[in-house]
Amino acid sequence: MKTIIVLIQFTLISFTALAQVNTEKFRADNDSTGFSGNVDISGTAMTGNTDFQIINGDTRLNYNWGQSYTFFVGSAGYGWQDKEAFSNQALAHLRHVQSLSDFLQMEYFLQFDYNKKRLLQSRELAGIGVRLKLFSEKSIKIRYGLAYMFEHEEYDLPANSVHDRITDANRLSSYATFNILLKDGFDFISVTYFQPKITGWNDYKAISDNSFISELSELLDITFGVSLRYDSRPPDTIKKLDTITKFGFSFKF
Repeated sequence: MKTIIVLIQFTLISFTALAQVNTEKFRADNDSTGFSGNVDISGTAMTGNTDFQIINGDTRLNYNWGQSYTFFVGSAGYGWQDKEAFSNQALAHLRHVQSLSDFLQMEYFLQFDYNKKRLLQSRELAGIGVRLKLFSEKSIKIRYGLAYMFEHEEYDLPANSVHDRITDANRLSSYATFNILLKDGFDFISVTYFQPKITGWNDYKAISDNSFISELSELLDITFGVSLRYDSRPPDTIKKLDTITKFGFSFKF
């Protein structure tokens, strides 16, 4: 119980910080009911629209009901630029997954985030979709998901900007997950998202998240990851491509 309380406190702090997190890496093929979770601590170097160094903390709290599970993901960061501390991104993601068969699951999700470096004041979305277990062996697992989501965004832009200050969009959200066991205690996880606007596929967002995870003990992993984020129609003055490099530790319970 003490561990859960600490995790919840850490999650609440995350509302003041980092805004992009890959929820796929927080899933675990665990058949036992009850609570589980992990806390990741890492350092990040960013280029593109964000050019600074930051210490990150990602956290997930999961409850397995048996034929379904619910998890909450938060993300936190604390950085420095020109010797001044800052925190300008945040994310909170809630998802419920219901198993329909051994290969098919339904998903329902809500998310809120903001990112001042990308001029994003707020982003809210809600969605529903399916998740397929395409392949599962000891050394490799492949998953595919497809969902509909409604997205509302507000940007910090002047009245005469080319990009709209407030946007609403109906989007498809698809992703493919590859989990490869390179050897005992050493995994590679790759997840790629593609989110086009339903009424115009030339307006899309793409994210590729790639992580190497080495198990140091039953409770501790060491992690290294590289992420790419591409927005085909970013707001004025904002670059289309961001890169994120992370190195850190993951504490499991």
